[in-house]
Amino acid sequence: MFEILIASKHGKDVNDKISKIFVDGFYQWLLYFSKDKNKLVNALSHMFNPDIFYVALSDDQICGIAACSDGKAKSVHLKKRKL
Repeated sequence: MFEILIASKHGKDVNDKISKIFVDGFYQWLLYFSKDKNKLVNALSHMFNPDIFYVALSDDQICGIAACSDGKAKSVHLKKRKL
């Protein structure tokens, strides 16, 4: 059984967890930038808007992510300085 909730309600390190799932899912394209998954997770974790992302939980562990925007707020925002 899964529980779905808005990411901002999951805790302050939720962006790191979202980033890990994102990197795992898109690694074949992201490895162009780095083969080190931890570097990618750290570089990208700032970009996810936890008010737009939803997380699927199983046994209190995030096992899936989805973004749902109304078109006014962006789901991701890259900051070049963070990269």
